[in-house]
Amino acid sequence: MTIKKRIVIWYTIWMAFLVIIASVILFSASGIFARREALSDLEEVVHDAREDIYVRDGRIWTDDLDFFDDGVYLSIWQNSEMIMGLLPEDAPSSPFVNGVFQYPESEKGSWYYLDLELGAETFVRGVFRAYDMGTFVSSMQVLLLILLPFVVLLAALGGYIIVRRSFKPADAVIATAGEIADSDDLSKRIGLGNGNDEIHDMASAFDSMMDRIESAFEKEKQFTSDASHELRTPIAVILAEAEYASSHTADEDKMKDSLAVISHQGEKMSRLVSELLTIARSDKGTLKLHPEFFDLGELGEMTLSAMEDQAEKKGITLSLKAEKDMIVEADQSMIARVIINFVANAINYGRNNGWVILRITQKSGMAVIAVEDNGIGISRDHLERIWDRFYQVDSSRSMDSSGAGLGLSIVKEIVTAHGGSVSVESIEGLGSIFTAEIPMRQNK
Repeated sequence: MTIKKRIVIWYTIWMAFLVIIASVILFSASGIFARREALSDLEEVVHDAREDIYVRDGRIWTDDLDFFDDGVYLSIWQNSEMIMGLLPEDAPSSPFVNGVFQYPESEKGSWYYLDLELGAETFVRGVFRAYDMGTFVSSMQVLLLILLPFVVLLAALGGYIIVRRSFKPADAVIATAGEIADSDDLSKRIGLGNGNDEIHDMASAFDSMMDRIESAFEKEKQFTSDASHELRTPIAVILAEAEYASSHTADEDKMKDSLAVISHQGEKMSRLVSELLTIARSDKGTLKLHPEFFDLGELGEMTLSAMEDQAEKKGITLSLKAEKDMIVEADQSMIARVIINFVANAINYGRNNGWVILRITQKSGMAVIAVEDNGIGISRDHLERIWDRFYQVDSSRSMDSSGAGLGLSIVKEIVTAHGGSVSVESIEGLGSIFTAEIPMRQNK
């Protein structure tokens, strides 16, 4: 059974229940109010009559007394005999009790009596026929039984209309989801617009989810395509060189050259696989850090020393400007990769006989790693995508095109895993500054 049907059924049952409860309360309240009103009228008429009756020397006088007033029968009694007034034929007899309501009953109904004493053994009696509540309730019950089916029908119809209108956005969600499933088109959205109800919130959440799924799917497709392309090239070179070497087994120099090429391409593939593994672990949330305390300035100095040979090939001068006692708690090997990637990019895209400066400072509890160069710079069109996987501004302008465009992406993943952030400033033709900020201490 659909949610709509369940809501309509329960709504109808609830409305019928409320109608029955309201009717019972109404019947009960009507009887109470009717009785109270009758007694009030009876009391008022009898008291007014007593003021118009005079007893003098045993004789009774009245001022134009109306013996039937607002449904009340008035009579004057002396020594238990009615000497004047009106009394219904079927009214039962009852002893006289001064100022007290009595409720005698007969075969033909119930009555309300009220007696007020006028003198010795002299009373004015008011008689009022009690409204037959049993007959009233029975009549209302019959009426309710007649009207209840119509009330239930109207409740069901109204509930259906309300539910249908309320669930109209949900139908749009279902239809859109079905279209996406049938067509594999992740660009479709529900697009309900603004709304303050839960279904609009659900539709908005669905659209947001589809945005993330589409983005992840596109990145996955691009990642797979780029990874396949990057792996295809070294594999093709290795196969070609292996075939070339096998056909020149007698030429030792050619064999050595081919083996060198194979070794170089194998190292490139090894680096690429390692980088892909790092990214895959980051995506799965299994990139584990091993924080330890170390001097970030000393790590920067060791990193620059290891990269001096690479810089000397282009005549680039490496320098370090670090604050003293830059003790941080982080994964030392991961932070080393950050510095290596920044400096390697600065060298690869630097000018011959240029310079690269590694600055290590702290600001507001954050360790700041900045690598500045006077290289070729990066145009504004490329700055937004510089951190994307496999993205390379122009590998042909680099002295070393062995990279796969994963370095900066991995840097971002490492820094993010440490709770930090990355940024870049660059002017084409003048140089660039790549910056990473990480907390001095890791939250545990």
